[in-house]
Amino acid sequence: MTQHQFLQIFLPVLIILPLLYFRMRKLTKARPLKLDRLWIRPALLLAITLMVLLVPPPAGLPIRVLMPLDWAWLGLAGALGAAAGWQWGRTMAIEVHPEDGTLMVRGGQAAILVLAALILFRMGLRTGLAAEARAGNINMLLVSDLSIVFTALLFTLRSVEMYLRAKRVMALKSAS
Repeated sequence: MTQHQFLQIFLPVLIILPLLYFRMRKLTKARPLKLDRLWIRPALLLAITLMVLLVPPPAGLPIRVLMPLDWAWLGLAGALGAAAGWQWGRTMAIEVHPEDGTLMVRGGQAAILVLAALILFRMGLRTGLAAEARAGNINMLLVSDLSIVFTALLFTLRSVEMYLRAKRVMALKSAS
């Protein structure tokens, strides 16, 4: 392993580990959950995703047509993102603040594990795709679209799951 390869592998790890540590500290602290704003991020991500997939490119660039197999891959990426987002949403603890009755959300260690697994998967995928792209076997635009669809549905379903559970928590609080 050359020094360049060593740095290419371990430098991102040295950057990501401290970031994950600080993110874990932030996630484990309870913070207010604003139900009326929970839809904003997913709506923006879904709108951007639709624009990327459906809006024709600017003049001068070739028009890209997605084939049925491409749509199948996009569907798989969406399903995986939705499943991961739902699981991530389930790991978030939602409770009612005892003093003022507001909703509070706190991420647990499982949320960090989901995030770490996604980052490690992305790093491994990037390494493998770089080798395949050099060989000319991979459509990198499709891979980019897959990543966008996965991410959009990850955050959308995380928000949906948290919204539904927060509504149940509020209903239970009102009933008692």
